[in-house]
Amino acid sequence: GLRLWLWMLALGCVAAFASGLSAAPLHRVRGRRPFEDRRRSISQPRRSGGRRPTFVPSGVRIRSLPSLFASDVNGPPDNGLGAPTKWRRIAIPTEVDYFTKTQISDIFGSVGSSEWTEFVPLALAGRWSQRRSEDGSRPGDVETIFLSSPEQSETIADAYERYLKSKDGVDETSSARVETTALPIPIPPTMSNNAVKLLSQAYSNTPLSKSVLLSLNSLLVNRDGGLFDNLPWSTWSVDPDLKERDAAGNVAEGKFTMGKRVAYQRFMGKDWQGRSLSLGNLANRVRFLLEGSEEDAENEVANDSVSGDGTDDWNNLSQRLLQLEVKEARMEVAECERRLAISTTQTTAANVDSVDVKDAAAQLETARGQLEEAETSLQELTTVMQLAADEKSNKNLRRKTRSLLVHILDRLAEQENPPPYRGAIGYPAKLDSEKETLEDSVLPYTSPYELLLEIVDEQLNSEVMGCVLEPTSLLEGNLVLGGALLLRRKGVAKSTTLAGEKVSYMDDEDALGNEGILPRTMYVVECFCDEAVGVAVASRKPLLVEGEVCDRAGRVPVELDVRRAASIRREKGGGEENRVEGTESLSFAQRVPPLRPSGEYDLSSQSEGERVSSERESNLVRIPLTTNPQPFDGPDQGPQPSSSTRRSVFSTFNPVKSLDEYDQLTDDGKARLLLKLESFAGPLPRPRAVRASTRAADGDYESGTAPPSALDDILLPLVDESVRRRYLVRDAERRGALEEAEALRREASPRQSASEDAERAREEGLNDEADRLEEEARLYAALRADVTQDEGAYDRFLDRDDWYERETRARIKRLDKSKFGTLLDGVDLP
Repeated sequence: GLRLWLWMLALGCVAAFASGLSAAPLHRVRGRRPFEDRRRSISQPRRSGGRRPTFVPSGVRIRSLPSLFASDVNGPPDNGLGAPTKWRRIAIPTEVDYFTKTQISDIFGSVGSSEWTEFVPLALAGRWSQRRSEDGSRPGDVETIFLSSPEQSETIADAYERYLKSKDGVDETSSARVETTALPIPIPPTMSNNAVKLLSQAYSNTPLSKSVLLSLNSLLVNRDGGLFDNLPWSTWSVDPDLKERDAAGNVAEGKFTMGKRVAYQRFMGKDWQGRSLSLGNLANRVRFLLEGSEEDAENEVANDSVSGDGTDDWNNLSQRLLQLEVKEARMEVAECERRLAISTTQTTAANVDSVDVKDAAAQLETARGQLEEAETSLQELTTVMQLAADEKSNKNLRRKTRSLLVHILDRLAEQENPPPYRGAIGYPAKLDSEKETLEDSVLPYTSPYELLLEIVDEQLNSEVMGCVLEPTSLLEGNLVLGGALLLRRKGVAKSTTLAGEKVSYMDDEDALGNEGILPRTMYVVECFCDEAVGVAVASRKPLLVEGEVCDRAGRVPVELDVRRAASIRREKGGGEENRVEGTESLSFAQRVPPLRPSGEYDLSSQSEGERVSSERESNLVRIPLTTNPQPFDGPDQGPQPSSSTRRSVFSTFNPVKSLDEYDQLTDDGKARLLLKLESFAGPLPRPRAVRASTRAADGDYESGTAPPSALDDILLPLVDESVRRRYLVRDAERRGALEEAEALRREASPRQSASEDAERAREEGLNDEADRLEEEARLYAALRADVTQDEGAYDRFLDRDDWYERETRARIKRLDKSKFGTLLDGVDLP
């Protein structure tokens, strides 16, 4: 209790001291001009009616610093001089390095890994809001973003800016009108509002305050099945101390790891740069206050108005902190002595030099050294305080006082086990650097995507190699695009000493506690289209799209929406000429150029799975079918099942009844069948994943036989169990796994055995026997509550009793329907 009380007392003293040193809401950085309305220096004497000055030792250099709780800038962004930050449009590079092109072609190319696939770099050119049609053919507004080449996107942005700055009444056919071709990407109505907000922030490239950014972060992380959910938090979060392991040293399951929780807490504001209230960061802030330029030091030394009483307060605070250090060191020594005594008592004379005794003795020596160092520092400070009380302040005394204060702050900021990344659970807070404390604490990020890239860099030790848009629909004639990021694990920077010189190098063998995740390992992160565009804008990378897709759907003629631009100019313009002087006055959404299809081009937005009536419709990008709405976007627009509808325990829908029927299904048929099954709730795999799964298993099969794909892995557990087992037996035989095939045959259900015997009997011409066996197979099917699950997969009491079903069928056979007239007409009796 005493130890906790002392720590809280020290923390309160340091916090009160740090908050008192700075009253200005913003700071002065070395080399930056101070604010015009800068508060009076804290080293000046107190004026009548003013607040009490903070006492400073004579000769100690002080600089301005943001207050302990830096105020957010919720109005126009500030550049540190009291003026709005000028909007700087991001320049997107037009070229991608050869290595990245090769990897993206191998992974995302539709022609296979052995052939080269050309990918075209695109950038965000503008947006268009497609209003609902009057006849009701379109159910709601559809936001569409247009992607064009980086050069054309830059031309459109320049033309839009010129038009806003032009005089009111200028001819709309002037040079402000720009036409080009673009790739339209429709955003589902359930998520268009939030997607446009995030994209506008990333495109604006304007620093945001903490309060504004936190409100936007929730829009990114609270999207089911999106970028945040699909990042490899559980397997790629660095763990150099192996804390994500169980007692046996095994890697913990993904649901028990802390990686995703840490990332979520970062998005919610944890461990913000320059705002941590940990004791080490508070000590660092005080030290930054003690440091400054030589010019500031000379000015403060020459200032005769500094009160000499300030030295006593500084020294008293330092003395209290050192006394706390001494008390803690003494308690640590006592604890080490207790552990050593226990280890010595439990050790016999035969193994007096055991490891436990040596470790306890080493810990005791370390604790005694820390105690001696703390007592020496306290004695030196006490001597200085006595000299300050007896003599007038001099340069040597001021220098010694400052040295002692810096030494105290350095001791408080020491960390025995620093965190591997910011916000890591089980570690102390990360110590902020001088730049993070002075510059990055107020406006560090321009969008949630920029914060996400920082988390990926620090927590996953990875970098985004490329952002890609790829086809995601397995339905024929449906062009649906989805986003994907290609992550690559970075090396670990290390250093060593060779021949007296320090040499830095990158270790490509250190997995940082992640089994199998070595440097240069790659990972594909699937996401929505707008998320891939946002990451591409924030990371200053082009968005890569396959050339065939661009030729198919990226030839839509678009032009600058002059009517919308004129409306923005009238709304934001000023003066007699009614023009926008600077784009800084625009809202973030208005900075994205408004575009529209030029001429009579009809850009109708259809959903995935709708009927394709023409070749032109097959070339239009459609809205994805399986898009989960966010909880803040309103209710789902899809049909909701009625609670009063009576449903069976298991689905009785069983369309595939034989292996031949299954073999006739194409990828389109399998995808449509999955969408019809009530037992299927997850998203369909992308065509890339289907191709990759087939290529990965191709080496285990003979030529001419197709291995099962990722689509088969999803569909097989949902079809008839007899069809599934036959497929697995045939697959094992094709792979040469004869023992596995034989084991599958032995585990066949009575229903499957009866069906196979009936087929063999009919092939041999024994029709009566075949009819009897088929009737037996139908009986076993009637007994099962769910014929798609293996026997024993669910409670057997859900099935019918064999004897009861046989007796019921026998009574029905003996029934004379003629006695009931037309009453039983149309009734299908077993």
